[in-house]
Amino acid sequence: MINKQRGATLIVVLFLLLAIIVLGTLAVRQSLVSLNIATNSQAQQLLLQNSDAAFFNVEREDNIIQALSSSGMFGYISGATDKEKEMVFCYRGAEPNFFDINRASLIYWKSGEAAPTNNEFGVDGYCNADESSTNFFTSGRKAVMTQVAMKFTSISENDPFFGAQFGTDDKTVKFDSTKPVKVFAVSVMPTLTNASTTDINNCFRNHMSEATIPEGTSVALNAISRKTVTECLADLNVPYTSHVTEYVIVQDFV
Repeated sequence: MINKQRGATLIVVLFLLLAIIVLGTLAVRQSLVSLNIATNSQAQQLLLQNSDAAFFNVEREDNIIQALSSSGMFGYISGATDKEKEMVFCYRGAEPNFFDINRASLIYWKSGEAAPTNNEFGVDGYCNADESSTNFFTSGRKAVMTQVAMKFTSISENDPFFGAQFGTDDKTVKFDSTKPVKVFAVSVMPTLTNASTTDINNCFRNHMSEATIPEGTSVALNAISRKTVTECLADLNVPYTSHVTEYVIVQDFV
């Protein structure tokens, strides 16, 4: 009887140990899930804040004055021959100047080409995901970077009076025509992905925020060059947020 009791005790203890191991494993897994949720929530918040900061700088009065000049982010591409060109630059939050024409790039689709042209104005404007390139991140933590792009579109709106000033006739008063412009802000966290910096940089440099193919240009529907920046990042499973805001530039007299 004594031997049988000792054997039963051993079996009970083994079952208890197994139960503790199972419960411990479940607790660890639950903790990891909670940590991942918290990390994702924090990452999304950081990405959103960086995109909002970019738009806040676009709308600042002193930046708008500079942006409308001939060397500004709007003025440089406001010509009739510059429609559908994207002015691109990396938002460097730690630096005093929001936009510098010497550190901006142009990307657009030339008629007859199979992919967008990205180096006509240099490539210094595109963000670089390499951690050693600290000036491309919005802060010293090297966590988030935001690439900004803007373009004037030549596609006519459904409303023929879109953007027109109420109660005015631009032909009579000699106003400049209103100019709708789109501003894109794409924020990424390179440290939260297994994608290489080369692949991330390729998305920034070789893809437009809104690909517009010229009439008469034939490009396969499944061509990689057709993909936008965000579609390229999504294929790499890179955490990102993308926001676009439309503005209308109008001439006014007070």
